[in-house]
Amino acid sequence: MMTQARQTWWWGAATAAAIGARVYATRRYFRTSPGPTTFMHEDIRTAWTPSWREMLTGLQWLRLQRSAVYRGAGVPRGNGAPVILVQGFLTRRTYLETLRGWLQRLDYRVRVPDLGWNADCYDVLADELLTEVERLSGDSQRPVHLVGHSLGGLLARAVAARAPHMIGSVASLATPFRGLRVHPALRLGNLMMRAVVHAQRRRSVFPDCMTFACECATVRALAAPLPAGMPQLAIVARNDGLVDFRYEADRDTTRVVEVPGSHLGIVFEAAAYEALARHLGAAVAARDRVAS
Repeated sequence: MMTQARQTWWWGAATAAAIGARVYATRRYFRTSPGPTTFMHEDIRTAWTPSWREMLTGLQWLRLQRSAVYRGAGVPRGNGAPVILVQGFLTRRTYLETLRGWLQRLDYRVRVPDLGWNADCYDVLADELLTEVERLSGDSQRPVHLVGHSLGGLLARAVAARAPHMIGSVASLATPFRGLRVHPALRLGNLMMRAVVHAQRRRSVFPDCMTFACECATVRALAAPLPAGMPQLAIVARNDGLVDFRYEADRDTTRVVEVPGSHLGIVFEAAAYEALARHLGAAVAARDRVAS
């Protein structure tokens, strides 16, 4: 009994110390590091973000199920407009099913391309997304609205810059399009996948592949703001546990909405759904007026 009590005390003390260290590191990081000073920073750096917030994602999903916006109350409909959802880095597209189903109930025509784990050369991923955009735009004879989460938002913005005539609007959720300032675990994942991509693709990719220092067409497309006439929305979670939220928005070029929640939880955040519904509704209505 005495040994068990000592072990319990030890693990409790170690856990409390670890949590305290993470809280201190987060507060110090945001207190001592400046936010973005240019539109896009090429280097990738460690951000000591509140990663424990990601554990609350399940609670956000539960709260979403009970929200009026999830039932479609008081939000505009899509009138059959085509939408493509783009997943984040090292994820499968299945986690976007809640968002996809909701948009379909609002009368949008939604596709979620299969990008595997979405961990490859940015040009390769953007080309796959562009193919989906061309197919859906051709089928519907209407511009496509892009909604991307995390890395998916980067790909969406790049494709919108490369083919603006096929894009109706762009929305990003927790997307660090101004610089890769990410949690150590996410940075490690990036380093590992970069090594895999270099080993598989060798000389067909640039040395700085999967960073903003890469010379590829996708990163070059990200380096400047999108066309002024294209509706843009950046949904930002101030408590993002994986990315420095300050690099997810540019208020000079993009409409920015801050919502509660975390990096993963933003996909299940009711306030994000409401902002997205109003953004898409306004963009669809504007396009319909021009078409008529």
